[in-house]
Amino acid sequence: MLTVLNCLVVEHDYRFVGAALLICSIGSMVSMRLFSRARNVSRAKHAAFVFMAGVAGGMTIWTTHFLAMLGFIPNVEHGFEPNFTVLSLALAIVTSLAGFMIAASGERGPSIELGGGVIGMGIALMHFTGMRGFVVAGTVSYDPGLVTFSIVAGALLGMVATNRVARGETRRSQIAGIAALILGIGMMHFSAMGAVQITPDPRVAVPGQLMSDSVLALLVVAVTILVVVLGAVTHLAEEQSEQDAVAHYRHLAMHDPLTGLPNRAAVRDELPLRLKKAAGTSLAIIAVDLNRFKEINDVYGHAAGDAVLTQTTARMRAALVAGEFFARIGGDEFIAVKSFSRDNEVEEFAARIADAFSRPNELGKASFSTSASIGIAVHPKDGDSIDELTMRADLAMYRSKKLQDGSWCWYDADADEDGRRRGQIAIGLRSAITEGALRLVFQPQISMKQRRLLGFEALLRWTSPQLGEVSPADFIPVAEQTGIIVDIGDWVLRQACREATQWPAPTGVAVNVSPVQLMRPNFAERLTEILAETGLEASRLEIEITETILIENPGQALLVLRKIKALGVRVAMDDFGTGYSSLSTLFSFPFDKIKVDRTFLNALGRQAQATSVIETVIELGHKLSIPVLAEGVETDFQAAFLKDRRCDEAQGFLYGRPVDSSTAHALALSGTWQEDDAEALAKLTA
Repeated sequence: MLTVLNCLVVEHDYRFVGAALLICSIGSMVSMRLFSRARNVSRAKHAAFVFMAGVAGGMTIWTTHFLAMLGFIPNVEHGFEPNFTVLSLALAIVTSLAGFMIAASGERGPSIELGGGVIGMGIALMHFTGMRGFVVAGTVSYDPGLVTFSIVAGALLGMVATNRVARGETRRSQIAGIAALILGIGMMHFSAMGAVQITPDPRVAVPGQLMSDSVLALLVVAVTILVVVLGAVTHLAEEQSEQDAVAHYRHLAMHDPLTGLPNRAAVRDELPLRLKKAAGTSLAIIAVDLNRFKEINDVYGHAAGDAVLTQTTARMRAALVAGEFFARIGGDEFIAVKSFSRDNEVEEFAARIADAFSRPNELGKASFSTSASIGIAVHPKDGDSIDELTMRADLAMYRSKKLQDGSWCWYDADADEDGRRRGQIAIGLRSAITEGALRLVFQPQISMKQRRLLGFEALLRWTSPQLGEVSPADFIPVAEQTGIIVDIGDWVLRQACREATQWPAPTGVAVNVSPVQLMRPNFAERLTEILAETGLEASRLEIEITETILIENPGQALLVLRKIKALGVRVAMDDFGTGYSSLSTLFSFPFDKIKVDRTFLNALGRQAQATSVIETVIELGHKLSIPVLAEGVETDFQAAFLKDRRCDEAQGFLYGRPVDSSTAHALALSGTWQEDDAEALAKLTA
């Protein structure tokens, strides 16, 4: 009796065994990677990857088995019956395909392991069908124990393979899944072969129509080639797919989804390259702003705004010639770049831009007309860096917008001097908060009757690394124009409230609020969050507003002020007397304080009108029971005048200059103020 278990050691050609293990490794890697891809692609590609995984897996199982069989050299006449040999290949592919289909059908359910079990059982089915076609001059029997072990081992390892690939999230898990399938195929084959017992019998004749080893070898080679080719195709397909995905995501990252134009990220990459290529030649950076865009959005809706953008930019793309670059960097902001040798080339380009932006845009039966504000800066005349050139193109564009005549403006250092500084301020403000360049100072507010410290007005200061100390009169308007005031205003409120929590109650803090910030729909809610975050009592916070917001949008302003008052926060009218409707607004809005503008105090004693205004405002405040605070008190004469007229509160250099946080804390702890202390306090806060 001859057992294969013994002849595995002494009667096998290990070249075939090695080849079997090699093709098993390659095929297992191919099929499991295809299976993994099938679980992570769209439905349209899912079936294709499952099919390829099943074919690769089935051919791998079959090839491994018959390559190993070719390495087996029994000392009896033998051959391979064609029908069962081909049937075993078909069964290997079908069961492998079914297993991968089941395992790939669910995201996380038990179907993953069930599919792996089907693959493992398919290995056994292929093996024993293939062995049914193995004909020898004798009888073939099996050891039931080893047969059972081989079937169970193959099924379990198949389950482990699909489990690791489908449920594992690391590369190590993927390798473990491939290794489990290799082990499952190899263990199934060799343990099942170990169960074979061959008893030579000269009376058993081997039919002549069987396939010889050489014929089977040719068939195995053909299938092996198919496995290798499928593996190569899979690898190339994956590489191409990854390249396509990278290209797709890069396109999405570098282009505006609405217009298809390059976006701000693409501009950051493209402009330095073009500037580098422009060495020795001229390069025009052109800033473009779409006029009336906000109006169209507000009046006709965002669908109309989108239609204007898509139609305008479609015309613009059609108007571009080779070497020109055009991108959308914001809602209605664009930038263009062009290399040139004559100025008229840039003007011709600007004319094409103006034409594309000025043609009517259609949405249904409606037609929308727009125009473009265009500013041009040139390298090297106007700057050597991208930041300089883009900033100066913006400055020229703002000048074009002011002209409102449809013309474009070249950057002019003299004409844009003020705009240039505003541009520098705008750039610096964007990073002022994160860089810690902003700070608060606090100016004392005094009760003239009770002779005590009531609180402080929080005043914003900015020290720019590039511009030095910048006056609030310079940077606040820029912050409002650019919208940066919203973030800055939040920061000021939070810092002022946080500082005030360190002072003894009821010392309060007054904070100026920009009209831009106040008119945001969520201002009251944001104020609530800041009070909760800092822990400051609402009654200790005073919001100062100017008449600007009351004149421009009285209805919305009244709604917001009522919400603020409902929180318990006090509201003061700042710069009273300088507006156009001061008296009427006192009856319409719920103010807790009136602040007389410093210009009247400065004119006191020189202009009779100033004296009359101050006296009238103080008297009006008394009749309406609204406290009046005089700003800019700097002399004893002014203080005496206010005291004689029974002015409630005052602030100014006479009582102390704006101080830092630690000094404000010390003053708040002292809490009182006497006339004899005025000089000492002024020195302390100087």
